Amino acid sequence: MCSSDSLDSFYGTDGRPTVGETDQSVAAALVGASPRFLLAKDGWLTGVAGLWFLISIRARRPLLFHGGRPLLEGRFRSDGTSWDVLWEREPAFRRIWRVSTAIWAVAMLIDAAVRIVMAYTLPMDLVPGLGALLWPVTLVLLQLVNVYYEVAGLWRLTAGTTTPSTDD
Repeated sequence: MCSSDSLDSFYGTDGRPTVGETDQSVAAALVGASPRFLLAKDGWLTGVAGLWFLISIRARRPLLFHGGRPLLEGRFRSDGTSWDVLWEREPAFRRIWRVSTAIWAVAMLIDAAVRIVMAYTLPMDLVPGLGALLWPVTLVLLQLVNVYYEVAGLWRLTAGTTTPSTDD
């Protein structure tokens, strides 16, 4: 199980990954002497991040909650209710953040797998270009999370236009 404190140390209070991400990248570059490994490095790091998102689902609050909070709390369709209050009172609010974190985790793991397979199977001169094209494709697909927020009722919860939930 993952503690909230360990997540807060990885994911800064401003919602951005901390120095650990850079350290992982430097370590991966130093470890791998193989050109194929270096081409797969982004995939391995994305895979680690995807696993971290997946593990965080069982934490007190998942990573996407921490990442979304500074961007959305009190700004977008909000009645001013603190996300801490919504987290404690609304099972649907908790479920939204856990499901959206799972969506991100799965997307990152798929992205990682595709990058690693490309690095080890395609001609080496094609991999950097295809890898660069994969980022926008992944990010566009992740915008489906915004559709999930609407369907699941996140905006109704933050705007205070729904009655409190009783199930989790």
